Amino acid sequence: MGNIVIFAAALAMAGNAGAAGFRLAEQDAKANGMGNAFTAVADNAAAVWYNPAAMTRMDGMNVELGSVLVIPSMDHQNEVGSTSIDRIENKTHLPPHFYATRKINQKFAIGLGVNAPFGLSTKWDSVTANTRYTATESEVQSINYNLSGAYNATEKLSVAAGVNYAMVDATLNKRHPALAQDITLEGDGTGTGYNVAVMYKHSDKWNFGANYHSAVKVELEGDMAATGVYTGPVKTELTLPDTLQIGAAYQYDADWLLTAEADYTNWTTYRNVIIQKQADSTVVSTDIKNWKSVWAFRLGTEYKVSDAWKARAGVFYDINPVTEKRFETRMPDSDRMAWSIGAGYTRGDITVDASYTYLKFLEREVNDSLQDSANQLNGKYNASAMLPAVTVSYKF
Repeated sequence: MGNIVIFAAALAMAGNAGAAGFRLAEQDAKANGMGNAFTAVADNAAAVWYNPAAMTRMDGMNVELGSVLVIPSMDHQNEVGSTSIDRIENKTHLPPHFYATRKINQKFAIGLGVNAPFGLSTKWDSVTANTRYTATESEVQSINYNLSGAYNATEKLSVAAGVNYAMVDATLNKRHPALAQDITLEGDGTGTGYNVAVMYKHSDKWNFGANYHSAVKVELEGDMAATGVYTGPVKTELTLPDTLQIGAAYQYDADWLLTAEADYTNWTTYRNVIIQKQADSTVVSTDIKNWKSVWAFRLGTEYKVSDAWKARAGVFYDINPVTEKRFETRMPDSDRMAWSIGAGYTRGDITVDASYTYLKFLEREVNDSLQDSANQLNGKYNASAMLPAVTVSYKF
């Protein structure tokens, strides 16, 4: 059955904009406005995700709620046979984020976060798209719950550790070339992991931070439905990659803040997908991915316009993990560049942050993907995405 039932590949989608693969790096409107070069800054409740070691630097209790919207656009021009252009269905995704921090005393702080660091979807026309026999629809909802604690070890150094609980729900469709019908696979699962972080204040000018999230193995169970092929309960495993961010922030003067970051994603965890029957573990399908680990490089800045207003900007370059041999339309990825702007307004205990990122995927031409026996994936892929974001924060 080949790659008819690539269950975990439902997570590998084109709408994902924040980081290469199916990772979503944008998890806060303020950070989004600074190109997500935020690990050495993390001065709001989003520190729970970006660098929980910074929680000891925030007084009282801080909460925030928001979303970084993802509005993708992608087309594929086939260069074998038909030269028609296929486009994914336009859809706006609204992954949420919520964070809360509490400083217990001068030494300890705790934080809770709920966000969606992996996911989104693609949908190609199931009747006319050249790629319909490889994939028609992929959709996932991935929610991560994080609880972290931070400790102020010295006047300059603070450290943190936490636990993560991931919930994944996925749907995968594909058009069967012989049966002329859609094959549907649906399932869900959970997994756990951990995170550690450090923040170091070298001087009034320089600040350094590092943040690590471990890999999370998710046990997925679901059902496959189609006439003429296997129908019934199936299972698989998906390991979400571990990530590492290392950043530096420089306070140029009282108004200007400059920040830089290197962001690593260990996609070697995504080697293959093995689908098995739940009843007896008989292998239904094996699909090889062999993704590679990659880096993203980020620059950001913030300018204090007044006590109430702050302006922000950022840029980043993100390397994609999908090799030419393993290219597929569930993850038609390519290297990407992004530019962002943002602003924050504070009045009393309330802060509203808004930002906008434009993401441009570099054109990718595919000639010999092993996922494609009929040359239907060959051709040129062009994509972009808009990421407007709003976060509202309150300080108790």
